[in-house]
Amino acid sequence: MINFARLLDLGFWFAMKPSAPGGRTITIFVIGFAVFFVLAIVCGILAKTKKQNPPMVKLLRKFKKMFSTMAIIGFILLFFSYEQIYFLGSRFWFLIWFLGIVVWVVFIALYAVRKMPREKNELEKKQKFLKYLDR
Repeated sequence: MINFARLLDLGFWFAMKPSAPGGRTITIFVIGFAVFFVLAIVCGILAKTKKQNPPMVKLLRKFKKMFSTMAIIGFILLFFSYEQIYFLGSRFWFLIWFLGIVVWVVFIALYAVRKMPREKNELEKKQKFLKYLDR
């Protein structure tokens, strides 16, 4: 049974040399980071198939970059934690990693809400203009 009260203890998060993660914890993290890799691959494939919609391609590439980067960093953090490497194996790195994901998703969402519609409108105007030009 998971003791959620420990998650609120600062000593739990900022221990410089915490104990190695158990088998189930490692399995959950490996599956989670592998899902991030799969999502990066899926976003890359979708970006290649949506070439007629450049704003969507840009959005998918942003997600691909985030998923692949965070998967690699996650596996590195898990390795450091498993090997109980002083300071680099600390749990607070996972908090920083998670906060990095949250910040990155916020920036991607801001792009999707603010810039993407504008880029899409500009693309439609350009295509409408080019439609009437003689080639």
